[in-house]
Amino acid sequence: MKIYVVGNPLVPEDSMPLKLLPKLKKAYPCIDFEEADPNENFIPEEGSIIIDTVAGIDRVTLFDSLNAFTETHSVSPHDYDLGFHLLLLKKLHKIQSVRLIGIPQKASSADILKAVAGCISS
Repeated sequence: MKIYVVGNPLVPEDSMPLKLLPKLKKAYPCIDFEEADPNENFIPEEGSIIIDTVAGIDRVTLFDSLNAFTETHSVSPHDYDLGFHLLLLKKLHKIQSVRLIGIPQKASSADILKAVAGCISS
């Protein structure tokens, strides 16, 4: 199984997934964790999982469908985020589906790690 981890180390509210990456690699040595950047021609493998920060949630959430996300109207390249990227890939038939473990913007890493582990195990 491959799990992609997306985040921005320079933005505190978007850095939690990357902070968890070393702990996740240690806890799950049989899983292939890969840091990914949606701005770098990122096309996730079928059956993989993505871990990213999701605005508007208050707990770790497993999303099984892109339909759970609100489509925004991008007006500049700065609006290009993972959600927009995945919707574009789906429209281009590059991916069929994706599972995403969403991490809330504000939470402690200990609580988040336990919840993410629960999502991975399920």
